[in-house]
Order: sequence, then structure tokens, then C-alpha cells
Amino acid sequence: MIDNFALQTKNLNLYYGDFHALKNVDFQVYPNAITALIGPSGCGKSTLLRCFNRMNDLQDDVRIEGEIYVHNERLEDIDIINLRKKVGMVFQRPNPFPFTVYENMVYGLKVHGMGSRKTMRDIVDRCLHSVGLLDELRDKLHTPALELSEEMKQRLCVARLLTVEPEIILLDEPCSALDPIATMRIEELMMELKEHYTILIVTHNMQQAARVSDHTGFMLLGDLVEFGDTSQIFTSPRDERTEGYITGRYG
Repeated sequence: MIDNFALQTKNLNLYYGDFHALKNVDFQVYPNAITALIGPSGCGKSTLLRCFNRMNDLQDDVRIEGEIYVHNERLEDIDIINLRKKVGMVFQRPNPFPFTVYENMVYGLKVHGMGSRKTMRDIVDRCLHSVGLLDELRDKLHTPALELSEEMKQRLCVARLLTVEPEIILLDEPCSALDPIATMRIEELMMELKEHYTILIVTHNMQQAARVSDHTGFMLLGDLVEFGDTSQIFTSPRDERTEGYITGRYG
């Protein structure tokens, strides 16, 4: 029986050709919380993240075994378009489209056939307000999105995602291209968004995981070594490999 998790895997294995990238991963994400995945480069964090909206399907040599659930529904039973509406993703580097700010914001609405021209503007305003950009961009909706600062581009990408009303937000190193002040603002945004959304974040920044997440999973060489409340993971890890990574002995 599947529990009431927003996301869950059971005995998940993933192969890139002959390379065994994820090994028997049992993992869960609680609703309306921030869950962080930490671990050294190449340990499988981003691969696991991408499983939940089938981004790994874009590679020809990927083979997946095991079970993946989104709100207790088997992943393979969800239409890919509906899946990516439910489970949205923000990438490592901000990737606004080479359109205006407004055209970026309404792109997903048009793809999914959501909203009239009038309601689209209301949705744009609401979502820009949610990420703290409405006052700054209210009079700049028809300027190129690529002219924004890196932090504003990343906020715009989050706002663009919110327009289609996802249930779950996947964040793959969303602050890696940002300076410390911009990183702090994105972290504050995540804390605000978790009231309405479930967030799964991959981060190399252990301090970031400790600051913003409710639950943390530590991955190493394709294994989910340990998963628990963030406070427990960082103060009293049960596995010596977790302790070694957190104290900087490797990784």
C-alpha cells in the first residue's frame, strides 16, 4: 500500500547504458514541505529528481526499473503533458525563452489551453506577485526577458511555472549561478512557496539544505544512504558516510 506522499519511489533502479546510476532507491517526498537531496557530484541526485517528470526519457540509453508514484498514482499511468503540468521543474541556470516577459509568462497557459486573454493578465500578475516581481516588472512586461538580471530570470522561471498551477516544484541547483544575496532571495521565496506547493531541491550547498529544507536525503554512488528530518541528518546522522560528507571528510 502506498502512503500519502507527494512523490515516492520503490526499489527504483536507473541505468545509462551499462552504468547503474540509481540503485534500489526507496524515497519519499512529503506534501507542502521542502525536501533536499545532497551528495557529491555524480551521486545520482539530479537523476533521481528528473525521474519525477520523466526528463530522463529524453536520453535514448536510459532504462528504468521499479516504481515511481506522484500522489499515489503510478508515473506510467499519467499522461506526459499532464505530468509536466503537475510536476514542474526549474533548472540549474535560468532559462527564460527569448521572448518578452509577458510572452514567457503566458507560454504555458497557451500550451495547456488555460485562460482567456483577460484572465491571462490576471494570472500573470498573480504569479509575478507570488515571486516578488510584480512591482519591478509591471511596466516592463513587453521588454525582453533575457535582459533581466540572473536572479530575476530565475524568479521569472519560477513564476512562469506557477501559471499552470503545478502541485510539485522540482529545483535542480536553482542558486548555483547566483550570488549570495540573490541566493538568499530565492531561498526566502522557497520558504514562502511551500505553503502552497511541494518542493524537491537538489543542492550542492549543504548550508542551503540546512537552512531551507524540512527533510534531507544523502546520496552517494547511486545509493540513497540516509533520509530523515533535516535537523537529524545534520546533527546526528545514523550512517558514518553521511557524517563523513557533512563534516567535509570527502565529497
